Amino acid sequence: MGGLVCLYAEGAAYERYLSMMRLRKSIERRTLRRRPLVESQNRLIQKILAAPTGEQTTAFFDMDQTLVAGNSSLLYVQRAIAADRAGMGDLFKTVYYYLLYRLNRLPVDEILKPTLSGVRGKREADFAHFCRKIALEELLPRVAAQARVALTMHRERGHRCVLLTAATCYLSSPVAEALEMDATLCTHLEVAEGLFTGRLGVGGLCYGAGKVKAAQAWAAVHQVNLAESFFYTDSASDLPMLKAVGMPVVVNPDWVLRRWSRQQGWLACRWPRGAKTVPTKSLPLN
Repeated sequence: MGGLVCLYAEGAAYERYLSMMRLRKSIERRTLRRRPLVESQNRLIQKILAAPTGEQTTAFFDMDQTLVAGNSSLLYVQRAIAADRAGMGDLFKTVYYYLLYRLNRLPVDEILKPTLSGVRGKREADFAHFCRKIALEELLPRVAAQARVALTMHRERGHRCVLLTAATCYLSSPVAEALEMDATLCTHLEVAEGLFTGRLGVGGLCYGAGKVKAAQAWAAVHQVNLAESFFYTDSASDLPMLKAVGMPVVVNPDWVLRRWSRQQGWLACRWPRGAKTVPTKSLPLN
């Protein structure tokens, strides 16, 4: 009987040993996965510290999947369905266009087609109020902690921080305001007598080459040197803007941009997605 007890004790000890070894290997794997993330963030910090100080340097940030860990169009449609402002057909259409966008297969003039057709004839004031709630309740909490660190460091260096996005002003401006950014360069919708016409506003779509045009115009007014400025983005559709600045930074890049950034030697960062953070500034919803 005593021998059986000893064997049982030895077996239990061996199981504990195996459990400890599995735990150790799990921790090591997590550490190895985390190391590139920490190293890239440290390289970014060094890059910001090495940049010229003052307002001639600007940090431009894309919004969806870069500054914000999520897609504003998808989040808008989900909230619109919950509020009986849209149907499932709108969700499927938005997902379809989003997938084409992520695969870089969507023509520029098709990007905002669902939005333009969906708001035609509706009151701008109602739409703006609804979008503001989404921006502050859904988008702002999804701003990555690493993005907040980058914003803080740029400000400490005296840099301007600008949101540069294809999203409409109704979703992007509240986010930029809450993060205390200096400006929002985005897409505007045409309004006549308080109602949307279903057409783009002045400046057209802030996408691809349109982002470069918007950034150049803003830089000329504010005496900003793009050659000494940063641009953060996740998408290959932003290659024109990445090439227009002196310090391109790719964040959570799609496969096309990942390959391109390796060829060019651009800094690539991975900002974790999914977890919501606490907003830095509380703004009224109305």
